[in-house]
Amino acid sequence: MLRIRSRLGYRRWKRGFDGRILLIFFSMVLLFLLLKNCNARRENRFDYALNTVSRDFSPLVTSVLQRQKTENSINTQLLYAAYMTLFDNRAYDDKAEVRRRLLRSFYTEGKDGPVPVSDTDQIFNNIQAEFSVTVDSGLRREIVNLSKEIAPGYLNAADLLRKNLKSGDGAKNNIGLVNFAWNALSCKSGYIFGAAGQTVDGSFLEQQKARFAGVERAGLSKEQCDSILLRFGGRPSFDCGGLIKAYSWLDESTGEIVRGRPDAIPDCTANDLYALAQVKGNISEMPETPGLGVHKDGHVGIYIGGDEVIEAEGSAYGVVKTRLWGRGWEHYFRVPKITYVQNGTYLIHNRKITLYDGKIAG
Repeated sequence: MLRIRSRLGYRRWKRGFDGRILLIFFSMVLLFLLLKNCNARRENRFDYALNTVSRDFSPLVTSVLQRQKTENSINTQLLYAAYMTLFDNRAYDDKAEVRRRLLRSFYTEGKDGPVPVSDTDQIFNNIQAEFSVTVDSGLRREIVNLSKEIAPGYLNAADLLRKNLKSGDGAKNNIGLVNFAWNALSCKSGYIFGAAGQTVDGSFLEQQKARFAGVERAGLSKEQCDSILLRFGGRPSFDCGGLIKAYSWLDESTGEIVRGRPDAIPDCTANDLYALAQVKGNISEMPETPGLGVHKDGHVGIYIGGDEVIEAEGSAYGVVKTRLWGRGWEHYFRVPKITYVQNGTYLIHNRKITLYDGKIAG
């Protein structure tokens, strides 16, 4: 009798245990499906923001950046998120006019051109005033959170990268190189190994990933590619040497960057750029000449004057402005195929500078 009861208890326990296992299993399947659906929705929103919304805004944003003289940029991720959350619905028929008015909430007109608004709450206050809508704290959080999930979006890079470049005869010089570097910085350009101005998108990332398969320093794992697309999707991309080569390869009349242009820099590595230079020296002896290259093993940047450098630093940073000292630069060099002007007054990033014997005066 004791043995029978023991078996009955074991069977009840086993049935209960099996039931719990099934419940856990189905709960895990449900959780997996929910997460998959959530990720799919996030990817759909990302794609829609990048490939539809940012393209619709591109002419407007490009126009503002063309006139802008300040360094900080419009927060385009917040712009797209606000549009998608508040205005991308049937209540607003004239979407083109909505986009124009919404963009105006993100900058003010200063005496020298557009000045982006950096304070997020002020942007929301501007939207409320412009559209007579209420954007409460909950909506603000929702929009800000969405902005963190989308890319900065497309621009007319062919126009923006040519800003302040016209040399008259089309010749490449150090002033043009510095302005090109400033333009790449203003576009919030990304870094992709082997890039020289190509747009950051999934297709180009896959192309470079296949091209440099097995090259660890290329930094093109799936996770790294996803991060690059989120940080810089729609913007131009360069690697360190590509930032210099792209200027040499640029057709200033069309904005097209073409490898193998006559009298241009050959397609080469950062170290090769330094090796090709006819004039070079130790970094401690570098003259105050804008447009000199700076070099350390495997990496180059562009000296812009005032102890500052613009460089394509890496996939996590993109094109950035850094201090000359403290970055480990070892050499300076005159970039091959570039003319170094000696005297005169020139415009560099909306600021006039005077050169005397090739150096910045004063």
